[in-house]
Amino acid sequence: MKTLLIDLGNTALKWAPLDEELEPTMVIHRGRTGFKSKLYADWLKLAPDRVLGCTVAAPELAFSATKFFNEHGIAWQWVRSQAAFESEDLVLRSRYDEPTQLGADRWCAALGAIDTAEPGESVLVVQMGTATTVDAVFCEAPGKYVFLGGRIAPGPSMMQSSLSDGITALSGDVGDWNPFPTNTRNAIGTGILDSQTGLVRIAYDELVAYEESRGSTNRVRVVLAGGAAKFAEPRLRKMLPEVTLRHNLVLLGLAAMARHKPIRKPVTGVFSL
Repeated sequence: MKTLLIDLGNTALKWAPLDEELEPTMVIHRGRTGFKSKLYADWLKLAPDRVLGCTVAAPELAFSATKFFNEHGIAWQWVRSQAAFESEDLVLRSRYDEPTQLGADRWCAALGAIDTAEPGESVLVVQMGTATTVDAVFCEAPGKYVFLGGRIAPGPSMMQSSLSDGITALSGDVGDWNPFPTNTRNAIGTGILDSQTGLVRIAYDELVAYEESRGSTNRVRVVLAGGAAKFAEPRLRKMLPEVTLRHNLVLLGLAAMARHKPIRKPVTGVFSL
């Protein structure tokens, strides 16, 4: 069986066959038309038996793709967040107040991060894009994890645009980080970068404190992804000891779902694969 993995985001669509998720094809769809013909032709050439996808944006494109799959007899599923994902060797439980209200991209990214984690390693999953999300995942036993919750803030580009839109005297140009910025460009760059990395540092310290309160000896690793990750990575590495740059976390999570066959349980509110 050939499985097609799809990550449909605000700006871009990434897709890859299962086992090739580390090198996906990316299609920029925001503000563009006329790209569907080639996209659908590529998918027909791949000839998948099923589609496993994640979408939190671009509903018109998601509807169009779903219609395409139906017309060609391709089984599809747009993944939703769950109260728990349970397989024989990988378990992720959610502590979100309403588990299905958690963004599917955050849920998939968490699965992608833990599927590649080292034994006895808790993970802080950081995705920097249009928004920055910082999610804490606690390793309670080998192969068993708990999604504790997370933080959401504007991403670097949104911070920059809000400054330039809200204060006309600011050009919006971003300079370099400096401990004591002496010009406006660097002041903006430093403020944005410190806001992003400071958010991660606070979340990291909270997860470490949680580990200590439970008597855990888990190592905490920061897994960084997203289009703006390269902006924050150098500064973040100076602040934290364990940072791994790992892109395509959503696709990695979809791949994990495809490989780790879930234990089907008729539990209300759980969307099983």
